[in-house]
Amino acid sequence: MAQLAQGSSGVARINSYVMQTYTEPLSNYVAGSSFRSLSTPKDLVSGFFASRLAQQAYFEKWIESGLPLRRWLINGFLFFLQEEARRRKAERIDTLSGESSFEPVADANSAGEEFDRVWAASMVRSAAGTARERCVQEGFETHWEMFEKHFVGGASYADIAESFSVTGGQSASMVRTASIRFRQAVVDLLLKDGATEDELDDEIARLMRALRPS
Repeated sequence: MAQLAQGSSGVARINSYVMQTYTEPLSNYVAGSSFRSLSTPKDLVSGFFASRLAQQAYFEKWIESGLPLRRWLINGFLFFLQEEARRRKAERIDTLSGESSFEPVADANSAGEEFDRVWAASMVRSAAGTARERCVQEGFETHWEMFEKHFVGGASYADIAESFSVTGGQSASMVRTASIRFRQAVVDLLLKDGATEDELDDEIARLMRALRPS
């Protein structure tokens, strides 16, 4: 809302953030959907952004909807994909002077759940990159290496302590230092997606459920 109050320059910053943040998960979603035969994921996502982000009051409507930004975008993306499918079907009918059976469909609820999964994976990668950079800037590069070995590699605090020549208590403390930076990076992204402070714990829990193997 603060950016919207800045007029066209604020909208441009919002558009830039949305494209930077949501291009990957939208592309990954369509690549695994029945719409993938329409075109390349890159072209479909670019077409969606060109169509929707140019609309006046697009983000005011999102705020009024009360939806998380990711749900607002996937709902709009589904409408766009269905529009594209109908347009291309009509072109085939005109060209072939006959009926075309090509008409992919998607259930909004299942699409939302699948998009939550790919969005969660993309967001965690983004948060990890942000947290890593912050740790390096603050002189905690070793702390981040320990964090990755513990949470990604599955190493115990005792194993980490031996590898880095510190005590078990020090290894736990250093991993915790990096994990605080990682959690803050996740929180920042969730807030930008529309979560309120009161919803953060529920959103993080939803994020973790989405990341579990099906």
